[in-house]
Amino acid sequence: MKKVTLIFSFLLAGSMAFAQNTATVDQTGASNTADVSQAGKNTASALQNGDLNISEQIQSGQENLATVQQTGVGTTGTTTLQNTAFQSQTGDENTATIIQKEQGNHSGSQTQIGDGNIATIDQRNPWGSANAGNVSTQFQRGDDNTATVNVFNGGNGSDQLQRGDRNWSLINQAQSGNFASHSQRGDDNYAFSGQSSGSQFVTISQIGDNNIATTRQGGGQGNSVMISQTGDRNNIGDIPYWANSGDNYGIDQVGNDNFAEMMQRGDENNHFVRQTGDENTVDIDVRGNDNMGLILQEGSFNIANLSQRGDGHAATINQMGNGNVANVMQRP
Repeated sequence: MKKVTLIFSFLLAGSMAFAQNTATVDQTGASNTADVSQAGKNTASALQNGDLNISEQIQSGQENLATVQQTGVGTTGTTTLQNTAFQSQTGDENTATIIQKEQGNHSGSQTQIGDGNIATIDQRNPWGSANAGNVSTQFQRGDDNTATVNVFNGGNGSDQLQRGDRNWSLINQAQSGNFASHSQRGDDNYAFSGQSSGSQFVTISQIGDNNIATTRQGGGQGNSVMISQTGDRNNIGDIPYWANSGDNYGIDQVGNDNFAEMMQRGDENNHFVRQTGDENTVDIDVRGNDNMGLILQEGSFNIANLSQRGDGHAATINQMGNGNVANVMQRP
């Protein structure tokens, strides 16, 4: 007996020494599904409390961490229904987290290819319809990128794409019917979008390095922002986005059905827009370097168009009242 005990102890110690992957699945409820596939030395965990939840986690590499939590809280007690979570990690030391709570019907997807990337999806639906979950997708290819989305209530959508290194993206959504998309291709780009009321729309595209774009939409509905940056060190806002008591957002919309479109092509351009009121329109088109622009609209039905070609131009448009129209064109 003593000999058998010694052999068993040796085998147990050997198996622990060579252990590579760790997977933990905890399910409470009915018809939940959790699939885990691991190659290398990784850690995955899935917690499901409710019915008809689905989780799939795929890991290949070293020291990757994947976490899925699908549970109820607050208004729905401890259970949640019909959530879907997908995580795929290829590389080393990536971290992926999906948290989906309350009414359910959420969908979260994360794909990481590279090393040291961080992706976080946190979706809650405490008061919305049980059939109106949130949908969020994150894709990272490169190293040390960070993508985060925080959603509160139902019927929102988001998409974050990062290709390169050290890019940073944050989307915050509240109420219902919002959509936000961030696309970053290059290195050290920074993007933030805050949507604190319903039916808001924003897209940010950054191609190049060290670009900044920040937007805030609040206090109304139906506002839209479209930003495109191609080049290096272009600024539509500041880092951090909350600086100066929140007055440094690149595009700030308060009201209903405002529209702002901004395109920067070149390097080191700086532009800011603030719209307060309803159905105001801004269109900025910049092609060159070191240009600056500031547009302030307070009222309704105002229109401001700014076109800059070449280098070193500066323009300010200030509209107060209703139905004003301003067109500024600057050339060498």
